[in-house]
Amino acid sequence: MALDTSSVAADGNAPSARPEIDFFLDTLQDVPPHTLTACQGWTAHEVVAHLVAGVELLSGQARAHLEGRPAPAVDDWAAHELSYQALDDRVLRRRLETGERDMTELFEQLGASDPTAVVPGLGWGMPVEELVLHMRQEFALHRWDLIGDDDQGAEILARSELLAHSVRMLQKSLLATGLAAEGGSGPDFTARLRCPRQPDLLVEVHDGKGRFALVDPDDSAAVETDPAARLLLLWGRRPADPRRVRSGLPPRQLQRLQQLLRGF
Repeated sequence: MALDTSSVAADGNAPSARPEIDFFLDTLQDVPPHTLTACQGWTAHEVVAHLVAGVELLSGQARAHLEGRPAPAVDDWAAHELSYQALDDRVLRRRLETGERDMTELFEQLGASDPTAVVPGLGWGMPVEELVLHMRQEFALHRWDLIGDDDQGAEILARSELLAHSVRMLQKSLLATGLAAEGGSGPDFTARLRCPRQPDLLVEVHDGKGRFALVDPDDSAAVETDPAARLLLLWGRRPADPRRVRSGLPPRQLQRLQQLLRGF
C-alpha cells in the first residue's frame, strides 16, 4: 500500500502530493525575511530556518535508513535551529525547496511498501504516513503565521486529516504548556470545539492529565467555529476575525480552555 497524499496543486492544475507545502512556498515568495510573524519572537527568516532544520534532519534520517547507516539525531534542538538562523536568507529559502522535495521523495520510498511502518531513528516515532501529515500541517500552520487569514489558508487548514493527525499524535505536546502552567493542580475539565457536520473535538483534563478526542456531537454547550479556525485554536492561535469563533461556555470554562490550548 503506497502513500496517497495527492490534492490540487498550488496552480490549481496538476494533482500534488504536497499541497500545503506548495502553497507555503508560493506564498513565501511575497514575504520579506524580516516580516514579523504570528510566532512570538520570530520573523519570516526564523520560520524558514525552523522548517529547513526539520526537513533536512528528516531527510538525513530517512536516507540513512535506506542506506543502512545510523540515523543522525539532535540533542539540543534550540542550538540546532540557531545554526540555521545564522544562514543567509536566500540560502535558507533555496535549501527549503530542495530539502523538502528530497524529504518528500524519501518518505515516498519508505512508505511504498507499508506507510504505517515506524522507521527506527526517523522523526519522533511516528509512522511514515503520520510524518507526511505532520509536515503538511507544519507548512499549513506556518503559512498562516506568515500572512494570517485568507481563502487559500482557510481551505488547507480545514482539512480533516490534519486535525485528526494532531488528535492522534500531538495531544501530549499541544497540552503540555497549558497543563504545566496549572502545575497539576487544576480540577477535572471537559469542553468541546464544534464545527457543522463534523465530529466534536473534546478537550479533557482528568487527574492532571489532558487528552483530545474526536467524538459524536451532542447538545452540550460548546465553542462553535469553522474547521480552519478550530485547527488554529488547537495550536494556540486565533483567526483575525473574532466572529469566526463563538462560545456557549460559561466564562470560567472558556478561560480554562483558552489557557489549556496554548500550543507549542
